[in-house]
Amino acid sequence: MDSTLASIPADGFSVRLGTAWHDGTRWWAVVGGNPLGARWADPAQAVQGANILVGIINEGRGQSSAVVLSGVTDQPRSSSGQIMAVGVVELVLSGDNGGVYATKRYLGALSDYAVGDPVQLIWTMGVPTVLGKIGEVTTPPPVPPPPPPPVVASGTEVLTATASDTFGVGGWGRWAGGGEKVYSGSYGGYTLTGSFFYGAPRPALQGKTVTAIRFRVPQRLAVGSYNSGATIHLYAHTSQARPAGDVNRVAGPFDISVVAGQQPSWVNIPNAHPAFNGIAATLAAGGGVSLAGDPYTGWTSRLSDPLAGQIELDWSA
Repeated sequence: MDSTLASIPADGFSVRLGTAWHDGTRWWAVVGGNPLGARWADPAQAVQGANILVGIINEGRGQSSAVVLSGVTDQPRSSSGQIMAVGVVELVLSGDNGGVYATKRYLGALSDYAVGDPVQLIWTMGVPTVLGKIGEVTTPPPVPPPPPPPVVASGTEVLTATASDTFGVGGWGRWAGGGEKVYSGSYGGYTLTGSFFYGAPRPALQGKTVTAIRFRVPQRLAVGSYNSGATIHLYAHTSQARPAGDVNRVAGPFDISVVAGQQPSWVNIPNAHPAFNGIAATLAAGGGVSLAGDPYTGWTSRLSDPLAGQIELDWSA
């Protein structure tokens, strides 16, 4: 009854369509009306009369083999579907391939399903099993962007001198040995002016209103009438660093009273002073501070005291 050997092609291999048949004892692959004793791809799920794909192989030296490779359907099985009706013991559903199926195979209770539910399917022996409802894909709402950083309405910008020096006697740094010490006033027929420089404009001050200015007067040097009180004159100039000649003083003066042997000290420039706005605007634009005019005085350089000539500018938006 086994016709496997007779079905072997001359070239040693072919693939044929057949049907599955169980004779009550074993499964056969029926090809061309002949039942073939076949091996079956594992796992294989045979259904009586179902179409199958059979490989016929010549293994040489009189050995023969038929292998059932897979089942065959006219259209792919549906992987999902939608419930059309809920019966007493079965579900009727439409597959995603357009077919309509009834099945008594489902996970969970029958009452878990309702008409219109989308469901996931798996097939065994040509029958669908409903694995469960397909949950709707819920797109979470977009995460709102973080709030913008709070607008800082006020603050203090500190200007530390990047250079200090004295102009006179034909240039910068030629008076009293240089060293970036600051002198102002007249002495021995020479006129001296001293300046502090602070570098580039500060972005934090752009578009802001300066509400207070504090200037750190350096240690007074033992020159001139250093053992007597004096009034020095502070101006704002427009240079970020030493220019070729003297600085251009554009705002001031603001007069500061100092004592004999003046120690480093902070002085406040009141915002009611006539020169306040001009000094504030010049400093915000990258300018500096100059001491000019009599009496003759000398002041510690920023090389000896890094805080010499430091400025604090309070601002508001």
